[in-house]
Amino acid sequence: MNISEIQSFLDTDILGRSCSLFTSIDSTSSYLRRNLEDLPDGHLAVSDEQLAGRGRTGKTFYSPKGDGLYFSFILKEKKYTSDPLLTIKLSYAVCRAVDKLTGTEKVGIKWVNDIYIDGKKIAGVLSERVKSGGEEAIIVGIGVNFRFDKGAAPKEIRGRCASLRDVSRHHLSRAKLCALILNEIEDMYKSGMSDEEFIELYRVRSIVLGREISVIKDGGEMRAAALDIAKDGALVVRYESGITEKLTAGEISVVV
Repeated sequence: MNISEIQSFLDTDILGRSCSLFTSIDSTSSYLRRNLEDLPDGHLAVSDEQLAGRGRTGKTFYSPKGDGLYFSFILKEKKYTSDPLLTIKLSYAVCRAVDKLTGTEKVGIKWVNDIYIDGKKIAGVLSERVKSGGEEAIIVGIGVNFRFDKGAAPKEIRGRCASLRDVSRHHLSRAKLCALILNEIEDMYKSGMSDEEFIELYRVRSIVLGREISVIKDGGEMRAAALDIAKDGALVVRYESGITEKLTAGEISVVV
């Protein structure tokens, strides 16, 4: 994978038009954070491996050499930085791009931003609001498993993760998927789609609605039913006590 290969698939105005490519790095998002003042809007950082990949709530994102697509990019335009639905729109864009690359329509979203196929995680999205020198931006990090070696993976994720190889045995291009995701993001914001229309599409992709889930909060877990995705992207749940709540952040798991 090289920069020219990625950009050959791009149909964007800004995203990915400036790019840094690494063989190995601590974290592509950390690199962008360190160099935010010197990098343009839409700058893309891609690495063949991450030594300290980051996920939500301080978790690590397992990023072994050559087994996945690991990239981050900078968003500075107000249409992105002021959009409260940005994170779930990013997740939806990843689903659309994976569909186009693999020809499948089985990709779903576990609220809020984990990408699943057949009950197992294949990708994750992390968006972080940052400031540097008075400039505000959002750094988006995305990781997609192209292969997943269960024997080499940490024990805690061996049974929970899968890869695009489980979807298609054909050769799949990491460069093309990177470009497809960026294309989908820009296209979504150019389309004029209303938030209400988008939420309907997101609901269709949800793998949690109508399911029993476990809500992880305040150091404990509570069983609940996942009822709906609210217009602001929150997950509406009803606990066993009968109390209904809108979750705007946090962790959940689907009860099997």
